[in-house]
Amino acid sequence: MNTRHIFKLFNNSLIPQTICRRYSYKVVKRPDPKTLKMPTPGSAPSLMEIIREKIRLNGPITVAEYMHIVATNPTEGYYMKKDVIGEAGDFITSPEISQLFGEILGVWFYAETQKMGTGKPLQIVELGPGKGTLLLDILRVISRLGFEPADISLHLVEISSTMQTVQANKLCISHREVDIELPHNYEGETVSGIKVYWYNDLKKVPNKFSWYIAHEFFDVLPIHKFEKTENGWRELLIDLDGQGKLYYRISAEETKSVKLLIRPPLDSGDRTELEISARSLGIARQLAHRVDEHGGIALIADYGHEGEKGDTFRAFHKHKVVDPLENPGHCDLTADVDFSQLRVAAAKTSSSENFALVMGPVKQKDFLERCQAESRLKVLMDNAKSETDKEKIKMAYDMLVEPAKMGDRFKFMAFYPSSMVDLLNKFPPLGFSTPPKS
Repeated sequence: MNTRHIFKLFNNSLIPQTICRRYSYKVVKRPDPKTLKMPTPGSAPSLMEIIREKIRLNGPITVAEYMHIVATNPTEGYYMKKDVIGEAGDFITSPEISQLFGEILGVWFYAETQKMGTGKPLQIVELGPGKGTLLLDILRVISRLGFEPADISLHLVEISSTMQTVQANKLCISHREVDIELPHNYEGETVSGIKVYWYNDLKKVPNKFSWYIAHEFFDVLPIHKFEKTENGWRELLIDLDGQGKLYYRISAEETKSVKLLIRPPLDSGDRTELEISARSLGIARQLAHRVDEHGGIALIADYGHEGEKGDTFRAFHKHKVVDPLENPGHCDLTADVDFSQLRVAAAKTSSSENFALVMGPVKQKDFLERCQAESRLKVLMDNAKSETDKEKIKMAYDMLVEPAKMGDRFKFMAFYPSSMVDLLNKFPPLGFSTPPKS
């Protein structure tokens, strides 16, 4: 018998019994998501400890990473632990200052929707709804303009369970958690029977005709900070010094963010500092696509600029500006919205599809006054019960429109379906154009 036949016989008879491996499987029991619980706030590491450990393990982090951790950590994140809006919090918003603000927005949405049709059935979608005050004021207005509870549903995009509870208690007569398989994670009903749904992502909101509201939403989204050096654009990073304190440093080489985000026209002109929020650009694009594809209007209101500023990252604590690198989780981190970037992300061009007609930005003072806010102010003052109440109403209004207060700093921008170009040329959008003199 030759050698080849010997090896063949050997392989066929001996190897299977001696060295052949068999596949084996071990059953692993996965945890039930419904039974998982987050650690209580007091038992979890502090945000400073989490950030320090992340830097020690992986090196310096971007400002965007820092903002994301501070805002959204499940137990220690700024928006996860407490209600931060109002006199007792770190900042106050326009809807909390005066009911007039939300009422004017309700009238604006209704008036602009009449150019399209009835707008029924209607989804009202708010991103970062705060305490729910703005929605409450809008609902009060449109209930008098022919909208019945069956015509409306509310869809709130909110990542904080704490703020979700605040909103539910304000808006709903009943509310509850829902099955984890559903796109929304919470639901309720108003006293009049309007259905209310909560989501942790805009992508989960149904694609239907909607009013989209983003009031003081974009300013808290994470930003990347860049500086122009003699070697080109470099990213500002956050690192640890020898004493364990956080400080800024410039990246030695181009980071991925530099390569991906700094493109014309964002880096045009003689700018030496840039703040770019990739998350903001993505959401602006989503809103534009939804409005153009499925109908509706999006309204953005925030403090910001049109590309002339470069360093606006800061923190607020008890209504005062503080160092954003100190006491993470105890301060509101924010940056002025660059409306020129939102326009680039959302505007329809001759070479693109499914993007919106972009109006604005215009100053809050101009927007409110063009929407006849002074007429509404007069009604509120005439109905005031006392001179003290009148004074409070007027002071609140001045806070909204005075240039040195909110009037100039806050801007409004709107997205319309691209199919409305001829209609808007004939009937200019309310608030974004000067009404003709009577």
